[in-house]
Amino acid sequence: MLKTPIHLTEQVVFSSGDSRFKEYSIRDADWQDQTGLVLYLSIKGRNWLVINSEWIPSPINDPNPFVRWIDQDRIVLVQRRSGRFERNIFVLNLSGEITASFYAGDAIEDIAVGPEGFWLSYYYGGFRKGLPSEKLVLFGWDGLPIFKYETDLPDKPDILEILALVKGENSAIWLVPLLKPLIEIVPESKSITIHIEPDLLNKGTFSISIRGDFVYFVLEDTKWCYACRIGEESAQPVGKIKGVSRGLAPTESYNFISRSDTWGEVKIYRIDNKEEYFLA
Repeated sequence: MLKTPIHLTEQVVFSSGDSRFKEYSIRDADWQDQTGLVLYLSIKGRNWLVINSEWIPSPINDPNPFVRWIDQDRIVLVQRRSGRFERNIFVLNLSGEITASFYAGDAIEDIAVGPEGFWLSYYYGGFRKGLPSEKLVLFGWDGLPIFKYETDLPDKPDILEILALVKGENSAIWLVPLLKPLIEIVPESKSITIHIEPDLLNKGTFSISIRGDFVYFVLEDTKWCYACRIGEESAQPVGKIKGVSRGLAPTESYNFISRSDTWGEVKIYRIDNKEEYFLA
């Protein structure tokens, strides 16, 4: 159990006052401390990138892609669906020009970006062929796979679907698969660590953040965020994170980003917990 107070604070980084239009739909968003906010919006059949305050027509027509920062000079757009070998990963400069593109498989569920490359998870990968059948793949920025879950991990649990995906320290990736609470993978050593607790993680979360010894997660049905030391059973409620939320990498000072069409807002959330890097 936590021995010191824990606090959840929020900050609005995009609202209707920042929009050129009265009606818009926020399709995806990303935040980095060093680079700021990037958004993907749909407005009356047109798609826009908003890089901080700069509005740029989208170079792709997909109404519902993922958008992520790569570094201070590049972002990536990811189309979830792809035809046979149809390119669905697009690297853009800050002017919105496509500088590279490649094929990364169909039925992409989620993406996490780190200095080692970018991780893609695939929905219902066990029922698909090719890259999606690996369920989780790490790609380099040349578009070539570096690590594949099914191929490169001989001793691994069978997973049907990955509910949540987030970057960890260095090259590590953390995931919450269906029916299995928490898994950490380090691609260089091809190692996997399975954490059975906390059990509450498996009650329906699509958003996690890993910091030090703690996992923070948001339950999809109630929007309550919980804090728990990894490996312990009990989790402490911290506060509500409304909208569609996603965990941020431990390199960021904020834990979560959320977007909501109901309020037309994007918010970032920070959890202040002095016990993160001190074992009980």
